[in-house]
This record gives sequence, C-alpha cells and structure tokens, in this order.
Amino acid sequence: MARKDRDDGARRHDVFLSYSQRDDGELAAVFQRCLENIQRPWYRPRELRVFRDTTNLPAGHDLWQVIERELDRSDWLVVLASPAARDSWWVREEIKWWIARGRAESLLIVHTRGRLAWDRERGCWDRATDALPIDLLPAAGAGRPSPPRWGDLTWLAQRLAEGEKVRHNDPRLLLDVAEVAAPVRGVSKVQLIGAHQRVRRLRNRTVGAAVSLLAVLLVVAVVLAVVAEQRRDVATERQLTATSRQLVAEAASIRDTQPDLARQLLVEAYRLAPTAQVVGALIDSPAVPRVIHTDRSPSGVAGSPDGRIVACAAGEAATLYDTTTGRTVATLRGSGSRVTSVAFRADGELLAVGQADGRIELWRVRSAAAPERLGTVTPVAGHVDRLVFAGTRPLLVATGGGAQLSVVDFRDARHPRTRAVLAPFDLAGIDRGLAASPDGRTVAASSETGKVRLLRLTDAGGLDPLKTLASPSTALAFSPGGQLLAAGGGDDTTRLWDVADPGEPELRSVLNGQSLGVEAVAFTDEGTTLATGAGDGTIHLWDVSDPVRPTQGSRLTGHTSFIYGLDFTPDGRTLVSASADGANRSSDGSDDRNGSVRLWSVSGAVRTSSGTSLPLGRLSPQPFDPRGRLLAGGSPASVWRLDGAEPRRVATLPTFNQGGQYMSFSPDGRLLATGVPVRLWDMADPSAPREVKGSAALTDGSQPVLFGADGALAVGAGDADEGPRLWDVRRRPPVPVARLKASPDGPRVFAGDRNLLVTARAGERDVQLWDTSEPASPAAGATLRPGTDSRRVTSLATSPDGRVLLVGDSYGTITTWDIDDPRHPRRLGRAERHNGSVTALAVHADGELAASADDKGSVRLWDLSEPADPRETAVLLETPLDRAPSGLAFSPDGNSLAVTAGPTTQLWDVRIEDVLGRLCRDSVAITRDQWSQYLPDRAYDPPCAPPGGPADAGRTP
Repeated sequence: MARKDRDDGARRHDVFLSYSQRDDGELAAVFQRCLENIQRPWYRPRELRVFRDTTNLPAGHDLWQVIERELDRSDWLVVLASPAARDSWWVREEIKWWIARGRAESLLIVHTRGRLAWDRERGCWDRATDALPIDLLPAAGAGRPSPPRWGDLTWLAQRLAEGEKVRHNDPRLLLDVAEVAAPVRGVSKVQLIGAHQRVRRLRNRTVGAAVSLLAVLLVVAVVLAVVAEQRRDVATERQLTATSRQLVAEAASIRDTQPDLARQLLVEAYRLAPTAQVVGALIDSPAVPRVIHTDRSPSGVAGSPDGRIVACAAGEAATLYDTTTGRTVATLRGSGSRVTSVAFRADGELLAVGQADGRIELWRVRSAAAPERLGTVTPVAGHVDRLVFAGTRPLLVATGGGAQLSVVDFRDARHPRTRAVLAPFDLAGIDRGLAASPDGRTVAASSETGKVRLLRLTDAGGLDPLKTLASPSTALAFSPGGQLLAAGGGDDTTRLWDVADPGEPELRSVLNGQSLGVEAVAFTDEGTTLATGAGDGTIHLWDVSDPVRPTQGSRLTGHTSFIYGLDFTPDGRTLVSASADGANRSSDGSDDRNGSVRLWSVSGAVRTSSGTSLPLGRLSPQPFDPRGRLLAGGSPASVWRLDGAEPRRVATLPTFNQGGQYMSFSPDGRLLATGVPVRLWDMADPSAPREVKGSAALTDGSQPVLFGADGALAVGAGDADEGPRLWDVRRRPPVPVARLKASPDGPRVFAGDRNLLVTARAGERDVQLWDTSEPASPAAGATLRPGTDSRRVTSLATSPDGRVLLVGDSYGTITTWDIDDPRHPRRLGRAERHNGSVTALAVHADGELAASADDKGSVRLWDLSEPADPRETAVLLETPLDRAPSGLAFSPDGNSLAVTAGPTTQLWDVRIEDVLGRLCRDSVAITRDQWSQYLPDRAYDPPCAPPGGPADAGRTP
C-alpha cells in the first residue's frame, strides 16, 4: 500500500510500532532509529515518522483513548512478533483495532522471537505459531502459493540479549529494515537500498570536501589550542602543587591540636597533587595521634593487658574502646553516679569501676563486647579517687571518701568484701596518688602533707606502714619489675625512687620540665620508658633504663587541659592519654567539659610513625625475600613473616657473634646468608632453614654478604686488612673466584640488575666501580671522589635499574651520580640535610623515593624523581644518640621500609593506598567551615566522603 498524502495534517505518523516492552524494548528503539534514518540525507530532518509509546506517547487520562487516536493517525501498523507480544493485551487490542477498520493490507510483521509458521494448504497461520495472536489475523485463503512476507530480526534480538551493541547503519540491519521501509515509502526494496547508498556516497563526498577545506584552519586552530591548553595545564598544575604543599604544611602545624583535620588535609593534598612531599608526609602520618572524643570529662583510663581495649571513666559510665579502630565496644553504666576511676586486673578478665558515691563495681570483660556485671562493694564513705589491683592477688586497693585507704577482697567476685579501712588519722590524709607493686605486696599512697606512704599489703588484706618518703605526689606508678616508683607531684617534678627494698627506698633522680603539676605517670611493660602527664596538657617521655641518668625523649603536645590518665599498651607501641580538653557542654561554660582520649604511636621514649617494631638489632641491605613477605635480621638472628595481621617469628638461627649478625636474602629468596661467621641457609621451608654444606668457609668478616642480581655471585668481607671476595654460591661448597682491592669493612652495593659492583676504596675516600661480567677477573672501572680528602664514604645505594648511585659520607652529605656508562660517570647533585655521618641509604622500588639515616639519630625521606636535585620530603624518626639508626631497606615489592635503631627494627607502611584508607578511617570528614578556611577557592568536596557524596560525608567504614 502506497504512502498516503497528508496535506490536511490530520495524520502525523507513517508507522505505528506495536511490541512488547518486556522482550523488545531495546530492539524497538534500534529498529525505530534505523527506520527513520534510511535514505535520509544528513542535512534533512527524518523522512519517516514512527510512533513508539515510550518516546511519542502524550499525557492523557485515558491511555487506550490516546492509543486509539495515534493508531488512527498512522498509515502503517508494524508488529514486532514475539511470544510476549502475542500475550500482551495492548498488542492484541492494537491489532484488533487495526483489522476491524479494514486496514489489514497496511499491517506489517517483523519477527523477533518465538516461532512463525505458515500453512500453505490452508492459507493461514499454522497452530505452531507462538509469536502472533493468530486468532486475530484474517486468513488469506486456501492454496495461497507463498506465506505472507515478514521481516526477520531474530538475529538482532539474539545479539542484544548477549549484550552486544548494534550500529543503526549496520548493513544487515539496513537490509532487513528495508523490508518494512520499502512498502511504507511506496517503492521497491532495490530502489530504496540504491537511493540510500547514493545518499551515503554524497554525504561522504561532502564531508571529504569539507574536511579538506577546513584542514589548514583546523591545524592552525589545534596548534593554538594545544599551546593554550599546555600553558593552562602548567598553570593549573603549579596551582594545585602549591595548594597541596600548603595543605601539607598546615597539616604539620595542627597535627597534634586537630589530628582529624590534619588527616583530612593530607588526603586532600594527595588528591590535588601526589607530589613526593605529600608522599613523605603520608608515610609519616601514623605519628598523628588518634582521637576518641568523650561526651564528658574523663577522670581516668586503663588499658587491658592484651592491649586491645582501653577503658575510660567519663560521666556516668565507663566506656570500652577498641585501640585499633577507636570505636566504642561497650558502655558500662553503674548506679547512675559519676564514674571516677577504672582499673584492669593483670589477667584482663576483671575491670573495676569506681564511682562518686563510694561504690566499686566489678565487671567480667572476658568478652569486651558483652561485659558481665559481678559484684558491688562500698569501701569508702564518699567518692572513689583511685583504685588498683594488687598484682594477681584477689585484693583491690582504693582511695577516697575523705582521705580513706581501703582494701577489698574479691575472692568471690560476686560478693566482694572490705577487708581494711585506714582513716585520715592513720595516714595523715591520703591524697589521690595510689599504686601497687606488680607482686601486690607493696602499696604506695600519696599524702596531702607532701609525702608518699609505703605500706605492706598482707595476705589477710591488712596494711602495715613501711616507710614515708618526702616526695610531693599526686600520681604514682611502680615499674613492671617493682624496683622503681615514679612519684609525680604538684611541684612540677617526677621523682624516681628505688624501692627494691621498700623498707629502705633511695631517690635515684628528679625529672623536671613540666608545669601546673604532674597529674599522671605510667611505665611501659619493659620498664625502660616512663610517661609523665602534667596540668599544662603536655606529656613527656623519658628513657629510664638508667634511672640515675634518665634522658628525656619526645614531648607530646595537643591536649589543652590536665592529663587525668596515662597508660601504655603491653607492646609499648601505643600511649593512651585522657584529658578534659573538649568543648564546654553548655554554651555559657557553666557545665562540665567534654574530653578526649588520645592514642600516641611511640617506640621507647620516642614518638614514631612506624607501624610495627620487631626485636631485630642488625639489618643488612638485603633483609627481605623477593615478595617482601619475609624479613630476616640479627641480634637475635631470626626470620619473621610479614604477610599476616601481625608479624610473627617463624625461625631462629644460631648466633655465633655476641654483637649479632647480618642476614641477607638471595634475589630468588632460596638462600639466606648469615654471619659472623657466615653461613648459607636453604630457605625452601622458611620455618625450618637448612644449612648449606660447606658454606662456613665463605668469610669471617664483619660486613654483610650481598648477592648479585642473578644470585650466582656474592660478595663477602675479607679477612683482616684484605679486601672483599667474590664467591660463586651456585656451587657446593661455594667457591671463591676473585678478591677485590677495596676497603675490607667499607660499604658496597650491586648496581640493580647489572653486572656492576660499587665499593669504597681502601681508605674509604673514593668509590670504585667494578665490572663483574667475568667474575674470575673483575675489571676495575671509574673511580669517584664524592668530596674532599677528609670525607669518608660511609654508605652506598643505587636505583633499582642501577643507573643512579647515591653516596653518603661522614660529613652528612649525600651525592647522586649517573653511572649509566660506568666508564664515564657524571656527578648529578648533592643534599646536605644530615647533621652527622650518613650510616645507611636505600632506594624504593619505583626509584623515585629514597631513605637515609645518620649517626645523630634521624631517618629522612628524599624525592629522587630528579636525581640532580634530591629534595627532603620528611623526617621519619628522631632517636637518642645511643639508638641511632644503623641500617635500613625497602622491601622489593615497595610496600615496606625497615629501619634498625638500637635493639629494634621498625617497619613503615609505604603503600600509599593503604595509608590513605587508614587516614580516612581514623578521622571525621572535614566540615564545610573547615573547607572554606583552608580551600576557599574550591567547591566543597570532602576527600573521604562515602559514595553518597558530601552530604553523607563522615568517618568511612
């Protein structure tokens, strides 16, 4: 049927498309687009108008009435045949409407799914047809020579179902759509396809001519645009870099006072420009304290013996927090009175909670998430100031109630009983300070008269006076061994008393430097570090391994009010502090203040940003296996696995040298070299290393054995004044192949994966390059002189590709060299930030980050992206001189940095993605006001916002 003229404008559609939206919604859209564009020149509007319900259906109250109107305005009805269309009420009604008006000749069928079968003899649709409502379609009459013609798009339905995309100008699609478009347009299929091809050729010629005409102008425009874009990109990059550096500086200035905000600023700084300065700050970010905000002023804290939980007394409850996440684990609410103090028993199963009404409640916290209330006792007539467990004995000591000192027996924890009460006239006014020795035999209590009372705690729960110390004190703590007693007083001092004999205590030293009185003291479990917290909000760390000559370590600032409590986790890596430094709970300031609990990362008496500390006192330049999962170190000689939640020792090897020994992995991880004397170990099973037969002859020198890139060649120290030797470690036993004329004890390093060895020459004034392509006869190459004759070469390192050499000297200078051509090395740059001799150097696997250590106690990070201009990005560690870093190494996988300082090795996580995730987890999202203060020119976009966007910003899970 030919297309009708529509001069009157009554009909607006050439085709009405009837289909099942469930099965053929996507196919109908493709079909419509192709049908409308066939034979259409690019510069004209569409030739055919196709009605499809999802695109053309106008609004109306009666949907079927609207459909009827659009059917009446259409010339052709095209049905997309499928089983779903057959069962669709809408499709059936549209076909019924069309047939009833005698327009069957203008109905076209397009097969998409199911089955279409024509009965030639009967001249009707076969009953096997399931894609059409055949009961509605008129028969053509018996004996019809051929079935009705229909389009076949079953292949298109199959491709769309498999998720494939089909272009509207696909040749096969055009041929099949032409079956429908030809009768609609009133032309033959051949004419239609031919006209379509002519239109396409004309379009291509037109486009080609236009492109040729505009080519010159386009080139000029592109060149100008590229130049402008490059300048704009450079300007934008500089602006982002400047803003990023500013945020890093701001974060450093507020990291103690506003730790949450400092973390957010660091994450945003990395997002703006991931410069080496930001990377260094991120690696150092674990030093930023974690903050737990309390809704009342805390009056005390206590850490569980396993280090996983910290209990905080604040308001009318004692709250248990997870020390890893800072999240609340449980809230213990007592009688409704204010909670004044908390204490854990040594086994961690019991928690005592003191209250302002004089009661003490005992809780079983075997499961911290489900604590169980046991018994209650009222040992003092008034509020409980302090309470402590008497070691592992079933006794609890408490002060309070108008200067009373009481002992509670909790053998039956559900029915605790008061054993003894000493009134003020017995002790001349007990003050807040209270401590019990680890064995539970000695009790120390401070007195309002500026003295400390030492008492013996009997098995029956009695208290017998031992000695009175002239020591003003409001805070007391025994060292874990019970030998020392720290007494912090209102006179701004902390006195260390030797109480090994409680009857004859001796004053060892007096610690000064704080103000407004010392309010809290705490020892680490090792007893070598003491923390003191004062009324001015400062915390001092002290190395008291020698109590006669204690040395001050780090000074922790950030709290702005009295330090009410201090405690260390058992590993000594985290210091917990509590202070009333929150905002007022009422706008006029008349009410109580909120407070905070802070978790500080420490190592001994030094604040640190490392995540782990291991008891390894020696570290070679090759301490990691190739995957970074194993770390080996000496003093004691042991192997640690690092791929679990916590590092664990998997093997211990014999140590023959009193000062420990170096341990180095071969590049493939199969061998481990230890010394002194040197042994080779087969590491097929890391938990059971097997000594390689005959390896004892390798060397007896004091320097670590280093492996070449292929693992076949090793260099060991020489004997006495002889230079180092090269060994073939593939043979059993290893065979010496050459001796080098170099410093026997000086630094040496293999240059990445090249056959190039770098050593210090005899006298250690120069650096010698060696070509080891022929191990039996290594060829001496160029000689480098980093500085003057007075400078000694103290450390060496190369980039992973062996092209850049770093040389550290005794004056604290680091020089960089291009050794790509070992015959003609070039000096690139220098850095002079160290104050002492550079004792160790290491380069990260990406070659753009380096680390260095000096004998003054510092570890620094460097940006090596431009070797000619190495720039310091962070100071990771500042240690006492007697614990100066002596070795450091990056893991081959680039995930960790290990640094040995004194008897321990600390590990830093240098995986930036993990660091960013931790910073977001440990902080509350930056607020709009804070954002406008630090980033006024940028739209509010919190860096740690969850997927919901800025409106849902908060602490990420």
